[in-house]
Amino acid sequence: MIGPEAREAMTRYAWGEAFQQFAAADAIAPLGPDELDQMAECAWWIGKMRHCMALRERAYAAYRKHDHAGRAAHVAIDLSQHYGDLGEHGTATGWLQNATRLLEGEEECAEHGWLSFARGIAARDDGDLDAAIRHAAQAAHLGARHGDKDLFALGHAFEGIGLVFTDDPARGLPMVEEATQGAVAGDLGARATGMIYCMMIAVNAQVADWQAAGEWTEAATRWCDRQAINGFPGVCRVHRAEILRLRGFLPEADEEARTATTELASFNLMFSALAFRELGEVRLLMGDIDSAEEAFRQAEEMGVSPQPGLAQALVQRGRPSAAATGLRRTLGGLGMGPLERAKLLPTQLEVALILDDLATAESAATELAEIASNRGTPALRATADAAEAAVLLAQDALDDAAKAARRAHDVFTEIDLTYQAARASSLLGRIHQAQGDLTSARAQHAAALATFDRIGAVADADNTRALLATPGLV
Repeated sequence: MIGPEAREAMTRYAWGEAFQQFAAADAIAPLGPDELDQMAECAWWIGKMRHCMALRERAYAAYRKHDHAGRAAHVAIDLSQHYGDLGEHGTATGWLQNATRLLEGEEECAEHGWLSFARGIAARDDGDLDAAIRHAAQAAHLGARHGDKDLFALGHAFEGIGLVFTDDPARGLPMVEEATQGAVAGDLGARATGMIYCMMIAVNAQVADWQAAGEWTEAATRWCDRQAINGFPGVCRVHRAEILRLRGFLPEADEEARTATTELASFNLMFSALAFRELGEVRLLMGDIDSAEEAFRQAEEMGVSPQPGLAQALVQRGRPSAAATGLRRTLGGLGMGPLERAKLLPTQLEVALILDDLATAESAATELAEIASNRGTPALRATADAAEAAVLLAQDALDDAAKAARRAHDVFTEIDLTYQAARASSLLGRIHQAQGDLTSARAQHAAALATFDRIGAVADADNTRALLATPGLV
């Protein structure tokens, strides 16, 4: 029989300790379904995903044997999520169908809400955000009705994220923030807390509010560090690596991304793929194009688009036409929202200008400006200003180009996006050079080069040195 020590260890989030105590008891006599499910939860937190799933399947069978339909359904929902995280979507669907059958005809309970939440995740994965929002709202409603704080918070936050992604951030962001307060206050269970931290970070990163994303990433990392957890730190590291890259801490970003690929390998396939893509982005900036392309290949094989990094790598290989084709194909795909497009459009614009395709560059700049106007975050506005400046430079509207580039540089500097600020300096240098103001051009290029060298952005540094070596600037 399992003693109180294991459950007490779980309340301390000492997942490894609790797991060992459950395992020792299970070796003496098979655990009951509740204990099996608790042991599975411990296994999940310490990154033993397959062990977790095996334990939950045992718990499911035991609940079914004792006619505990609601509990069996809840375990089936968890199993559906686990299999989905590992990319085994057929099996995930089967477990969700099991849960649906078990709850048919049962009196309404919180498990019906958890089923709605799982359906919302499945709808999001299928690209049906409207359905995802409906299911999330139903989950929150049932969570409130049945007093399940975790279910209400997750459903409310997930509905908010759906609204952000479907062009209603003014409604969506406050909903995520409201749910996050419960996590910060310690009102929620461990898994709900971790998931809501992830949602908050992801939604801020999605709208390019990098300051808020960074603050929440640090908060989530501190929360993880207080617990013996293997999986969630990997999820947090992906976001942290992206923020570190944008702020110019490339070696630190590289370490975080590499660690995340290891921590997530058997935990969550999608986030593991995102870690590889981020690793590719960092390696590309550091000048290791071979390693970058290998990371992009792994991300793509795991189901995540390698763009825009792959296009940038092709440009460095001297293949801008191939880069343009890949970006055009990705941007032409169905289901890509404006915020996702905003991550690809600057590279499409850059590649188009290399190819003297001014029409495509103008179109990309116009779309970026529209997205920035609708979203309003400083980083998006600065990105749109930099795009406008690049197009105006190509159109020889130099005074307006300089004003737009200066706006971009000032905002990027203010929000501590060091790499992007240096890129804006380099752009401003090219504009001054076209104006014939070689002294100002030299100063801007030199400032950009100093930053690129300091942070280790090898390709950008080489390009800037080439600009400084042009006649009149030496």
